[in-house]
Amino acid sequence: MHIRYLLAPALMLMVALVSAQTQQNAVPSLSLDDARALRVRGKALKDEAEARYAAEKAECQSKIIAIGCMSSAKERRNEAVTKADAMQREGRQAEREARRLEVEAKAAKREADAPAREARQQADVEQYREKEAQRAIERERRAAEEPAKLEQRRSKLAAERAARQIRVEKRRQEEAKIAQQAPENARKSAERKRQHAERVKKIDERARKYAELLKRREAEAAAKRAAQAAAASN
Repeated sequence: MHIRYLLAPALMLMVALVSAQTQQNAVPSLSLDDARALRVRGKALKDEAEARYAAEKAECQSKIIAIGCMSSAKERRNEAVTKADAMQREGRQAEREARRLEVEAKAAKREADAPAREARQQADVEQYREKEAQRAIERERRAAEEPAKLEQRRSKLAAERAARQIRVEKRRQEEAKIAQQAPENARKSAERKRQHAERVKKIDERARKYAELLKRREAEAAAKRAAQAAAASN
């Protein structure tokens, strides 16, 4: 039973420090995380006080005379809850103050960074204007060059059309010449065929005559050989 009361001195010391800081109404030295931890710790101590009071109340009710026991337990509970509530309030106040200081620090940083930010923005604007000026100059240059390029394209197309017309006319003249020379070419072709046929005919005639000559000579030779054989036999 007395062991549960050992937390009271530590709790009282913590609450005293928090209360002293609250009374000074100075800027809290707690960070936002520490303030939250203080508020959470106050809630935990309050829950512990309620749980301890419930246990002590049950223990008192088991005694025959419980009036003084209940009063003491309730007094200890009220004291612990009051101190825990004070700790929670201090934690919440420190949280609010830490958030306020954080907001003020961010605002101060924004204000301190404002000249550099404005300088960057001005530099960006100047850079944008310079790029736009360069684009405008480029557009004007292209607009000035466009008529010359258009005329150059027109001249190129005219030259291509003229060259194509020349090729067409040349091909037409060649085809007309070929058509004009077709009868003469046909006559010459027929003449060449006729001359070739005559040459073949002459060659065949000479071959026939040569074959007849050979045949006649062979017959004469055979007759001569027969006459010589007959004379030799007489």
